[in-house]
Amino acid sequence: MARPRVAASVTMAAVATAWGTIPLIVRTVSLPAEQLAALRLWLGAITVLVILGIRGELRLRRTDPLGRIAAIGVLLAIHWAAFFWSIKTTTVAVALVLVYLGPVAMATLARSVLGEPLKRRSIIALAAALVGVVLVARPGAGVTAEGVLTGLIAAATFAAMVLIGKPAAQQVGGLKLAGLQMSVAALVMTPWAASSLPEIPTYWWKVVLLGVVLTGVGLMIYWSLIATLPVMSIAILSYLEPASAVVWAALFLAEPGDVWSWIGVALVVGAGITAGTQSTQSGGPA
Repeated sequence: MARPRVAASVTMAAVATAWGTIPLIVRTVSLPAEQLAALRLWLGAITVLVILGIRGELRLRRTDPLGRIAAIGVLLAIHWAAFFWSIKTTTVAVALVLVYLGPVAMATLARSVLGEPLKRRSIIALAAALVGVVLVARPGAGVTAEGVLTGLIAAATFAAMVLIGKPAAQQVGGLKLAGLQMSVAALVMTPWAASSLPEIPTYWWKVVLLGVVLTGVGLMIYWSLIATLPVMSIAILSYLEPASAVVWAALFLAEPGDVWSWIGVALVVGAGITAGTQSTQSGGPA
């Protein structure tokens, strides 16, 4: 049992690290954030639906938790819209720290919502990861009420998606859940997707990378892992996404960061290692 849990933790860490490249794409594609989000949803949904069709798993069943699936699809659309709106109305740093309050909420509520244990070692790791992200982002001036409100909405929907979606992932599988969730979210974002179509030829390979690989394949793997990993481990490992963005920016954008940023990255990586080893333990306080 230990080895599959470790493998799942390593894979989740890899997905979060890959998602850390998304800011690089956003920075180099001159499309409004809402249009880019809509495109990634549509391309991601189509990718997973094609895979489901090939595997013969596209058919809905009466036992499928359609209410949960519809809910997390709408939550995904709201989450991205709120996060992007927070970035527009405050600073990226403030928005980043606010949205990553979501993992704290999901880890705290997992005990009452899903009956998962809340272990001392995991709580310490989660706190270290949150401090690490604050060091990476270091929000300063530019805070607005609108930006804070939408950032908190993004955090709340992030937590709600995992807490509502985990039982659905365990029931229908990560592949099917990812396809259905993105389909619902894509329909919600259709007006923005339609308005962005003329720009696709200019950035086609970046849009394909973002939509097909990072969104379609990424969410497919993500939901498969959520079905097996404790929510606390998911919460901690999710902090690798903003932390890895510092590394990617240093490698590809000539933005090396400073000492505090790298201390923050180290804290998040250490917390991630703790989450991976914590998930191998069957119970009791750690």
